[in-house]
Amino acid sequence: MKDDELRAAEAHIARLEEELLRLKDVKRDLQRLREEHRRLRHSTEGRIAKILSAPFRLFRRRQLTEAVEQDEYGRWFARHRVSAEEAAKLREQSRTFSYRPLISILTPTFNPDDQFLTAAVESVIAQAYENWELVLIDDGSSDPRVRGLLEKLGQRDARIQTGFQEHGGISSALNAALSRARGEWVVLLDHDDLLEPDALFRAIELLQNDREADVIYSDEDKIVDGKLAAPMLKPDWSPEFFCTHDYLGHFVVIRRDLAQAGFRSEFDGAQDYDLLLRISEKTDRIRHLPRVLYHWRRTAESTAHNIRRKPGALEAGRRGIEEHLARRQENARVTIDWETHLYRVRRQIAAEKISIIINGSAGDADRIRANTDFPNFEIVANLKEATGEYVLFLDSDLEPLNENWLSVMAEQLSNPKIGAVGARVVSTEGTVESAGLILSPDGKVNSAFAGLARNFRGANRQLQTARNYSAVSASCLLTRRELLHRTLPGNAAGSLAPSRSGIFARDDRIWVGTEYCLRLREQGLRTVSIPYAELRRTSKKENASVLCVDLQKRWPEMFRRDPYYNPNLSSERIDFSLRT
Repeated sequence: MKDDELRAAEAHIARLEEELLRLKDVKRDLQRLREEHRRLRHSTEGRIAKILSAPFRLFRRRQLTEAVEQDEYGRWFARHRVSAEEAAKLREQSRTFSYRPLISILTPTFNPDDQFLTAAVESVIAQAYENWELVLIDDGSSDPRVRGLLEKLGQRDARIQTGFQEHGGISSALNAALSRARGEWVVLLDHDDLLEPDALFRAIELLQNDREADVIYSDEDKIVDGKLAAPMLKPDWSPEFFCTHDYLGHFVVIRRDLAQAGFRSEFDGAQDYDLLLRISEKTDRIRHLPRVLYHWRRTAESTAHNIRRKPGALEAGRRGIEEHLARRQENARVTIDWETHLYRVRRQIAAEKISIIINGSAGDADRIRANTDFPNFEIVANLKEATGEYVLFLDSDLEPLNENWLSVMAEQLSNPKIGAVGARVVSTEGTVESAGLILSPDGKVNSAFAGLARNFRGANRQLQTARNYSAVSASCLLTRRELLHRTLPGNAAGSLAPSRSGIFARDDRIWVGTEYCLRLREQGLRTVSIPYAELRRTSKKENASVLCVDLQKRWPEMFRRDPYYNPNLSSERIDFSLRT
């Protein structure tokens, strides 16, 4: 499709999404009316309405059930956040740190809500770690009251400084704040968001033993109608996942020397993302604090509510990734997945030929050929017969659901840092068999999202995009042939080759796939699984969990804490739900 046709298509989609946003606003207004209706029913005047509203009682029960489910996270977070007493102890502890750098918190403002900005500033003042400064820069607010508000807030604490400029956009305001900052470290705080009292403390605590870190990020959630909701419990540093969206998000602590590159106005709306992409080209010492330390307020104008509230932000992020890849001299382009608003990197396939190794019948091979559009591939029975640059190990009872499945897998190997690629495998019932493998402290290797619907949108859409995993099953594993010979000496590479169906063979597929991917990791290579290649199991599905004690003994740290699975998530269900 030509570029002008693509732009026209994207403009059309944008208009459709604006209409969806309008309907979303109508739905929210309707929900508020229902709340008023419920309050009325409990009043004296509402007794008559209660009688008249009998037909709606079933609907009301459903709403109440949903409210309880929505409050589950609030209850979980209340058990995990620090209390006032604990924050006081952390304050005393921080005073004993041998390394106590100044942290500069940069907050641009533009026509802020008085209450929200005041709460943001108060969340900074309440920090257990006290060696900070807050730089408030107003970007030419049209509301004349803002100047007085900022000056009043500046008087609250000597560590707060304020500045004013003509309207130049958020990057301009951030650069102005950065030029005033004196700290060794920089933190970005939006003018209507909140920090947890231990946010700065946790970052400096990490630095006591890890002085090499250059970037530190935390988990976060959203403030929705006054309640905490929609937690983002993130993996550790995952470069391929980061190229799908800015999952580092908020509460990112950046070494001043790296932040000094500044923000670029042409990326306004995605200016933080652009800066972090540039920083990731200079360092991979990016650390993760698996704690919710930042609350992102969802308002009608914010990208926390919907990315289309700021139409240029999505396109700015796409351009930021494309420039990032160009600087890395990667032959790739970036598209937008309009169903999820996530980015998708499309690389030029480096291999001319792919060898598919299956141990099945002629009919199995014919089924693969009929559903594969890659121009040059061969189907062989073992690795010795393979002549392609890439090799795919594939169970004979897996059936491709889209013809470009092999091409989209091969795109990933064009990234020299990727050693193995997996696909999304679904069962005959249409549920997920595996989208990648997760290692657990009990020695088990578990299939991510097993049993969930293939179109599951929960867990921040992680099932719907390219994502790093510690391993993928050898039931469907693509790798480079030269890597096999380098990583698995002698005849060991033959262990990856599929055998005929059988439950023990299926367990072996998880075991050997995990071993191979962990060996690749030792060489500095990553594993990625993608949803765009989807295959269906035509017989009994693979086990969702396999005990791999021998692998646990060889890689104890990986099993103790899988870097691509947040420790606050359930290790029993592996469905990305909260750990209870």
